[in-house]
Parts: sequence; C-alpha cells; structure tokens
Amino acid sequence: MLLGIDLGTTYSCVAFIDENGMPKIIPNTDAQETTPSVIWFDGKAACVGKKANDRKITPTSPIYEFVKRDMGKPRHINSRYEINGYYYGAAGMSAIILRKLKKEAFLFFRKNGILPKDAEEKSTIIPAVITVPAYFGDLQRQETRKAGYAAGLDVVAIINEPTAAALAYGRTLQENKKILVFDLGGGTLDVTILRIQNGDSIVLTSDGADELGGKDWDELIMDYLYSEFRKRTGKDIPEDMGWDIQQKALEAKFELTVNEQTNVIITSEGDDVEITLYRSNPLQNDMNDLDMDTEAPFYFEERSSNLLSLCRTICTKALEKANLSWGDIDDIILAGGACRMPMIPDMLEALSKRKIPRNIPGFSYDTAIATGAVIYGTRRNRVKDVTSKAVGIEVKINGKPYIEPLIERNRMLPVKVEQDFPAESNAILKIYEGESRQPDECVLRGRLELGNPPGNVKVTITVNEDGVLGSIVEFPPDARKELWIQSDDVDIDKHELRNKINEIDIRL
Repeated sequence: MLLGIDLGTTYSCVAFIDENGMPKIIPNTDAQETTPSVIWFDGKAACVGKKANDRKITPTSPIYEFVKRDMGKPRHINSRYEINGYYYGAAGMSAIILRKLKKEAFLFFRKNGILPKDAEEKSTIIPAVITVPAYFGDLQRQETRKAGYAAGLDVVAIINEPTAAALAYGRTLQENKKILVFDLGGGTLDVTILRIQNGDSIVLTSDGADELGGKDWDELIMDYLYSEFRKRTGKDIPEDMGWDIQQKALEAKFELTVNEQTNVIITSEGDDVEITLYRSNPLQNDMNDLDMDTEAPFYFEERSSNLLSLCRTICTKALEKANLSWGDIDDIILAGGACRMPMIPDMLEALSKRKIPRNIPGFSYDTAIATGAVIYGTRRNRVKDVTSKAVGIEVKINGKPYIEPLIERNRMLPVKVEQDFPAESNAILKIYEGESRQPDECVLRGRLELGNPPGNVKVTITVNEDGVLGSIVEFPPDARKELWIQSDDVDIDKHELRNKINEIDIRL
C-alpha cells in the first residue's frame, strides 16, 4: 500500500499500485481523477477541491489557493496563513490538501479490502511519495515533507515532477533514449533532460521557474477583461466579482485551446459587455515583433509572447547545461495541464524542428506525475536525480562576504562534500543556495552553529536523494555531531502541526 501524490499548484492527484502491479489513479469523491488544490478553511472545518471552489462565489469565504507558490517563503509574506491565532504556514495548508487526499485514499483502500473494515483514518499512516518542482530548494522540500507528516503520511521519498513524468512515460520503454520533459503545471515550469538506459532513469539536468505556470496565462485574460470592461463602460468591475472573472478567464483559456475564438459576457450593475478573444492573429507570423497595444484585439498567443520567451530561455539553458543540442534529444514529453494550450507544443516544435505527439496512449498530462511518483516508490534504486540548487558557505575575503561554493547545481544525487574551516569560538557558518558568489543574490538557507571549541572544524554538507540538505561537523580531536541547518524564519514543529491538522474536520 503506497501512494504517489502529485501535490500541484492548481490540481492534485493520487495513484497507487494495484494487485497486478499496475499504477492506477484513485478517483476523488466527485468521481474525478484530479482535485483542485483549493481550500475553504475556517479554523475548525475544511473543504478541499470542488466544494471549496464552489464557496469562492461568496466574497468573504476563507479561501486559500496557489499555496504551493508560498512554500518556503517567510512568515511575513505568508501572514494570511495565520488562522484563529495559529500560524499554519504554506506547509500547514498543504497538509490540509494532503489530508483530504489521504482520507479519500484511505476510504478507497478500506472499501476495496486493502485495509480492514475497522481501520480508522486518523490512526492509519500511509506511505507516500510526494512530487515537487525540480527547481524547489531545500527549504521547500523540507516543508513538503513536513506537510506530508502532518497529514498522516509516511513520506518515504520526494521526487521531482518531471522525473516522475518521465517514469510514467518510460515504464514500458525498451530503447535507450534521451528525453526532454517540459512540465508546465498551474504554477511552475520545469524542463528536465533524462537518459533512460536499460530500465534506469538518470537525470542529466533540470532548469525551471517556481512562479511560471498556467495561472500566469489566466491572468493575461483576466487583465484584458478588466481593462476592456472599464474601457467600454467607464466603470470598474466590482471586487466581489473577482471569482466570477477568474472562472470566466479559465473557461476562456480552455475554449481557446480547442477553438480559434471565444466570447466572454460580463454582466455588472446593469451593463452587459460581450468581449471576443482570439487564439492567434492570422496576420502575425512572428510572435517576437508584437504591438502590445491594449486597443488591439486580444490575440492570446501574441499576448503570451513574454511567457513563451521565458519558456524558450529555460529550454535553452537546460540543453546548454547538459552540453546537448535539440538534435541529441530523442523524445520530447509534455506534462502538466497547461501544455494543452496549442502554443506550447507549437513553440517546442519550432525550437526542436520536429513534431511532438499531442496524445500518447496511456499517458495523461493530468495524471502522469502521480503515476510516475508511485512507480518511483517501487524502483528508487533505478532512478538518479540531480541537485536543483548550488550550495555554498559564506566566507570573508578582505572583510567582504562571498559565497564559497561547495556543491554545484545539477550534481548527481546523493552528494557529499567535506571541507575544513578555521572557526572561532561559537562561530556560525551561513549556508546559501544559489549560483552567485554574492550573498544578497542567493537564498540564505540557514545557519550552522558550531559552538566550542575554536580551531579547525571539518564541515560535511550532504544532499540526499530527496534533495534535502544535511550537515555533520567534526571537531578535533574526535568529537562529531550532526547539526540541523536552522532557518532564520519561524519554524513550525511538525508534531504540533500534525496534532492541529488532526483536529480539523476534513469534509468530503
């Protein structure tokens, strides 16, 4: 009994291995394979998914969405997650989503005899592999693991989303191939290049963006709807219609995925405005030379030029880091629901000069990552991933702080690096993630408090298979201790958080 969980920015999904050894998706109580990552939570009871979405029509509803984009951010940015005097953080809100997924999986297992009829959900700990964007750093990964623990899961592994998608695609692949996975979800983009060889999956490189996904395309449409309504009526759309406009933008994006144009009707305070949106400009072939005049008609693909440019740049960087060209790539795999927009495969076809399959039998944009996660749980020893961030320690050179890199990005996992440092009594080593040598251009991951005695210390920094940082400090002559890399921000005790999540009435 093992779960593979795609904990997505906009949608989440759960898979398991059936009695025949095949990965299967567990449908939710709405009979859907994916669950919106939307939470209605008042501090005592919570709804996740469609029922939470339905409550968004009430402006004052305590709705939380796009939580994944806040993982690892400090408390002052995530202050909205303090509810009834308790700070849940993005990890706690993710735990509510995971608890809902776990509860539905529990009921499925009990109904199908995988768990005994008298089993109780709160006391049943279910092992799970949870996916994260390849570009997630150490803190985001640790918060994901903490969220799983708080939800009543035994998180046996964390796996990068594009690696999971490649496993779902390559589980029956016999040939040896280099595969590029373009994973564009609701909130993140990952581009990962893997080599599949004799049943082993080896990641060569990953690149991506934590805040680039389908949500950004939605906002292009939303911004136009707001501005066009104002231009035609001289009025602003009322704030309490925000949910309605968000839904209309999402539906328009879906329509433009299959049709060349769509109409959006906005009714507000006696005004009825019909706005026509077009997928592409039939007279515009070069999407780089654009007139972004808001007076012009809305051509979705033209308006998306900056977002597509970011996608192209990330693809190019991934290839450069792997010392490969497009001609070296055997297959290009699309994952994530946002890849349904025709402009995404069109862009990749223009870059790679080849056709990309839009539909692969047995492979779904929406469920591939959960499927790959549960496959990974059964064959972890045959998958090799890489570090998502460089790791370094702050040192002083001529009195100025610099980052001394210890672990490069895209190193094969697990990684272990040892280095001697002269240390004063009660010295503190600052650990950073990032590619720059300048501390203010990197992310301060935390601090190693070395304590006594002064003198040389050997510092060992490790990154395990999940991409999580660890450290060991050895003092002369033979003292040795493992140290937590302490975050500067307020940390949430995982045991306390599990108790708080257990107290919540998760409504199905």
